[in-house]
Amino acid sequence: MGLKYIEQLKSVVLVLLIFLSFTLTFAIWTYSPVIQTSEGTTVDISIAQKKKMEDVIKPYRMIISQEGELKGSYNSKPIEFILDNMKNWEIQTVELASNKLNTDQINEFIKKPNRASLFFAADVPVEVLGTTLKFANPAFPDAYFNRLIIDWSEEAPEHMNLYFISTSQQKMYTATAEQVNKSGFTDRILKYTEKMQVYNEIITDNKLSLYVSSSPEKILSYTYSIKEIESEKFKDALFNNPSLVRSNSVGTNELQFTDDSALMRVNFNSRSFGYVHPASENDNPGVPVDLIQNSLNFVNEHNGWTDDYRYYRMNTDNSQINYQLYFADLPVFGREISTEISQKWGVERVYQYYHPLYTLAAAVPFKTREVELASGQSVYDFLSNATDINTDTIDDVIIGYYLSRDETQPHFNLEPSWYYLESGSWIPISPELLGGMKYGLE
Repeated sequence: MGLKYIEQLKSVVLVLLIFLSFTLTFAIWTYSPVIQTSEGTTVDISIAQKKKMEDVIKPYRMIISQEGELKGSYNSKPIEFILDNMKNWEIQTVELASNKLNTDQINEFIKKPNRASLFFAADVPVEVLGTTLKFANPAFPDAYFNRLIIDWSEEAPEHMNLYFISTSQQKMYTATAEQVNKSGFTDRILKYTEKMQVYNEIITDNKLSLYVSSSPEKILSYTYSIKEIESEKFKDALFNNPSLVRSNSVGTNELQFTDDSALMRVNFNSRSFGYVHPASENDNPGVPVDLIQNSLNFVNEHNGWTDDYRYYRMNTDNSQINYQLYFADLPVFGREISTEISQKWGVERVYQYYHPLYTLAAAVPFKTREVELASGQSVYDFLSNATDINTDTIDDVIIGYYLSRDETQPHFNLEPSWYYLESGSWIPISPELLGGMKYGLE
């Protein structure tokens, strides 16, 4: 009888331990940081949510190369399938394969059959992947990439080749992925490929190829009543002692918060704020890995990821990093309304910080409509024939959303449009510019 009760007691203890584990995990994920004022009261500075590295370092496009055909997508499902599978692989030592790739070699690498190429908006340090993927050798080279190519052309059943290419540095690093369920991976990829658009490669002299859709695309347009984020929440998060912060209205479009060490300006027109801590200014260049990790941690400290923001641009000379707003897997741009999170880092802390004061995630659209956009190939053909556009300077062509304010009602519109990249800026191609082309029609 004694042994029976002992076994029952063990079962009860085990259930209690499991319950305690779930409770602690829930408490960690729902924890909201607080600060204490000089009066002894506490202020909750949780604004939205935290993000992991894999949430903000994401490709904006995938190209699948098969025999004689390219398929492409910006949809997150097939892209996340690849990235989730990579978490189970054991990636061997990353080694330099070429320190001077020319554009023709890069183009050939992407269109070789049985390869998936992931396109990133800016160079990513390979070391950053160590936070989400398993590397056999934790010592990373000083390597960067904005194209990640997965190659399953070899017959070996349990390994694949990876290529990390930086088109800006013209360097390529390679590694072998072991412990791969190759047949299951390729079967699923090919099923995704069946539903993808056929893409055309646009070849230009001495430049990277462009990859554009060959047929029209139907995208949803949205009208929102956007949810505003109270500037007071960021004020409480960014100032050491919010109770001592002074506020001051500047005209009808700006509100300022200040104490003896920092200034925060709220711009009602752009629905954003800018924060500066002058004493932290630093002329030293930033370290890419540190800029990405520190910027992620900083926003996580106040749960400040209010929407789908993705790593977009970095300038190590002035220690600046930018995250672009995405919606429905497409980048969002705006002329009047801010669509980026930007940070400049100084001495051991943020020197400047810019952040939108609205969220699309918490808003519900009250109007949608389907818009048919011309194919990427048709758009490029139009640009080639335009007398005031030099296609030699075009680095990419994509679909994005334009965020604008309704002139007659307190609403915001998300309208899909084609954009081309020139000198680091995305330029919209309006329906008026395209003239009689089948573009932007409901």
